[in-house]
Amino acid sequence: MFKLAQLHYFVTTVEAGSVTQAAKTLFISQPALSKQLSLLEKELNCELFQRKTTGIELTKAGKFFYDKAGVIMREAESLAKSMEAFSQKDKIKIGALPSIGSYFLPSVISKIGPSFKVELTIKGTTQELIDLLESDVIDFAYVQDTSNLKSNIKCKTLFSEPYDAILPLSQTNESTITLADFLQQNLILQKQPCDIRVYFEKYCSQQNLNPNVSIDLEANESIIPFVSKGIGSSILPRMVTSQVQDHSTKIVLLEEEKLKRRVDFLYKPMLKEIALVLIAYSLESYSI
Repeated sequence: MFKLAQLHYFVTTVEAGSVTQAAKTLFISQPALSKQLSLLEKELNCELFQRKTTGIELTKAGKFFYDKAGVIMREAESLAKSMEAFSQKDKIKIGALPSIGSYFLPSVISKIGPSFKVELTIKGTTQELIDLLESDVIDFAYVQDTSNLKSNIKCKTLFSEPYDAILPLSQTNESTITLADFLQQNLILQKQPCDIRVYFEKYCSQQNLNPNVSIDLEANESIIPFVSKGIGSSILPRMVTSQVQDHSTKIVLLEEEKLKRRVDFLYKPMLKEIALVLIAYSLESYSI
């Protein structure tokens, strides 16, 4: 199997136009470079280029290999930069909404490994996290439904997920429920300010519906015990409901295709290399 260094030698030779010029660029002797190129051709069992007095000329196989080798080299360089960025930064500061920080980020952070320090800040609204990102209090932010960002903040949409209804087990045998029927329940919602609460009430208003909110609670974790006691029902993102293990409650699908949120990852360009790694880990972790 050929080595990454041989790909580098080959690509450099093609771009230099001759073995002589490539050897100068690579700071190695011409015979040493020629030997590596010959070994590469031997391992591939095909001729990559023809040597001429004016330089080199790629064969058909050589052109194909050059295109593929270029992609591999760019990926290798990107990976090296990403890992270098990780090694140079002893701590990354991540901000997240409560539901994302508690129910999604543990699987993402576990992929980073124990040797890397992570500082996690939880805030109730996307705007609070954007403010922290702009002032460099945090390096990255996991938020929802962002819009009108400043040019110095980049956004990568990770996924969209629906909201589910969570009801006391004694109150329903159905697997789905209309929004209108759900709103007949006594509702337990997150206390303001909260993006989930704001989005839900805005959505209901657009449908000319009014939620009957009986209890305001600080955290998603507080909602589930209240529902299990039959005090009321609630609405939570799928990443939360998929992990509910309370057998006194029932997760019911809302018959509202548009009732969902978009989970976004925010970062600044100067930390792009680390951001790309976190984005990759995040996409791997989402399996709801």
